[in-house]
Amino acid sequence: MRKPKTRKEYLINFAEQNDLSKIYQNHETIQKTGEKIIEALQKEGLTYTEAYASLQYAYNKLKFESNFVTIPKEKNDGH
Repeated sequence: MRKPKTRKEYLINFAEQNDLSKIYQNHETIQKTGEKIIEALQKEGLTYTEAYASLQYAYNKLKFESNFVTIPKEKNDGH
């Protein structure tokens, strides 16, 4: 992917890359949650490096915890 030349082009590319409505039905909830996460990071006064490290930790923890999700058993109705 080439580097955007102008601020306008950058903002257009950002909007296109972050259009959650094309992927998720609950895109508004996902976006609001993301905004809340950013606000929490800002309130902590973290540097960008520290904020990215915090996000990486959260991602790793979610990924680890997802290994323990069980798949529900199918109901056996005799057919």
